[in-house]
Amino acid sequence: MALDEKLAILNGVFGVVFGYLANYVYTMGLGFLSGIATIVFLLIGFIVSGHVTSKLFGNKSMSQKQWLGGGLPIYFFIAIVFWVLAYNGIF
Repeated sequence: MALDEKLAILNGVFGVVFGYLANYVYTMGLGFLSGIATIVFLLIGFIVSGHVTSKLFGNKSMSQKQWLGGGLPIYFFIAIVFWVLAYNGIF
């Protein structure tokens, strides 16, 4: 399996976890700041996933451009989808 595919799978898993947890941040009762707090939470989750992938695959195995291009769209799409599903009570 290529490095890009492994990166996509790992970011997808992190997207599921942080997207589900984003529902709790959103419903915490912060008023109009709840959306901003949730987006910041998802950004922190993406940074955590980046550190985990750099430790798993090595710092020199991918450039920052590959990490952003291969991980960011997948992570945020899956995280937003699971956030909406959790918010609507589907699971």
